[in-house]
Amino acid sequence: MGSHGKQSNWIGTIGVMIVFLLLSGCAKQGAAADTPAPRSATRLATKSATTVAQAAVTKVAPSMGMTILHTVQQGENLYRIARKYGTSVQAIQQANGISDSTMITLGQKLIIPNLQATTEPEPTDTPAITPTPIPASPTARGTPIVYTATPKGPTATIDPHATPSPTPPPPDNVNGIQLDQFVIMPPAVQERVKQIFAKGQTLGSNPRRFTRVGDSIIEHPHYMVKFDTPDYNLGQYAYLQDVLDYYHGSYGRDSLAVRRGLHSWSWANPTWADKDQCLPDEGPVACEYRVFKPSVSFIVLGSNDVGVPDYFRKSMEELVQFAIDQGVVPIIVTKADRHEGDSNINNIILKETAAKFNVPLLDFDAVAGTMPNRGIDPTDGTHLAFYYAHDYSVPVAFTKGHAVHDLTSVIMLDKLWRVLGLKS
Repeated sequence: MGSHGKQSNWIGTIGVMIVFLLLSGCAKQGAAADTPAPRSATRLATKSATTVAQAAVTKVAPSMGMTILHTVQQGENLYRIARKYGTSVQAIQQANGISDSTMITLGQKLIIPNLQATTEPEPTDTPAITPTPIPASPTARGTPIVYTATPKGPTATIDPHATPSPTPPPPDNVNGIQLDQFVIMPPAVQERVKQIFAKGQTLGSNPRRFTRVGDSIIEHPHYMVKFDTPDYNLGQYAYLQDVLDYYHGSYGRDSLAVRRGLHSWSWANPTWADKDQCLPDEGPVACEYRVFKPSVSFIVLGSNDVGVPDYFRKSMEELVQFAIDQGVVPIIVTKADRHEGDSNINNIILKETAAKFNVPLLDFDAVAGTMPNRGIDPTDGTHLAFYYAHDYSVPVAFTKGHAVHDLTSVIMLDKLWRVLGLKS
């Protein structure tokens, strides 16, 4: 009994010790779970994960091409910037999270992606490191970040021998109206404008300037003014950027020959001239031509000349002849309104005057019929429906008279610019 009792006590003692050791181990594990890792260990883990992440980015760079930072300068827009670096507007928008291509500002920093892309294939064995946050426990001092490696799939490479996709041709119409149906410049007119332009050069006209003559339909700051700012998007008409650059400074000019309420017979009347810049006996048109020395002039008149068709014809012919005598190529522009009723007599006179003198005709009347209410603001029945954005990548632009008037005018200017041999 004695020896058996001692043996039982010894076995019991060993059992107690085993239980104690097990409890001690559980306590240490629980403490470790609630105790934050040493800062040095955290830094090491973060640095290691960052190093791996940076390595993954470095591997991506060769196939994506060089990325640089561009600061937006005065007069720039996304189209000009994209063309400068040989990339696309869409690529710059995606790289910078820009949804509206017209919303860039002077001094803004833009990432220019995908330059000088190489044909080097991207290794597929480098995992991409993605941070996955783990919710913090109530007693945790910080939220730990666990980095999960996700293997990347193969990346497409650039084949240097592949045939590039052809660039789609520019649109040959506006709202379904073919360009040659509203830009009226047959061969006889083309020869005539070359003669007028050449005369203007001998008289000191500036080949890089155009102006406008007209009433409140083209009053500043509406008619084409937006094209002297970076806040527009030509959309599929991006080819017009070259002519916008060539005549830069003319689009935003406040012409001395544009006056609210101007009639066709007032173009030579000194009463309508600017007293500060014009000579005492000088009319607004003669003043503008002398001060600015343009080589081209848009003429937008007729809305204030209702009921006097003979007088309107006579005044328009005198104005066109004066422009020709000054070596300024006149572009006659038809109007959208129907103030004369169904006869549309003033637009007919404008077309006949252009044909008589063999000068360019921008038949905006033909395009106006494609828009709601002929593109006219219904609140006054005369002025064109305003469209500030000038974003020709969206359909709404082609429903607003203001936007379409500006676009068709630049298309006319582009045609004339090419005929005159000014495109380099």
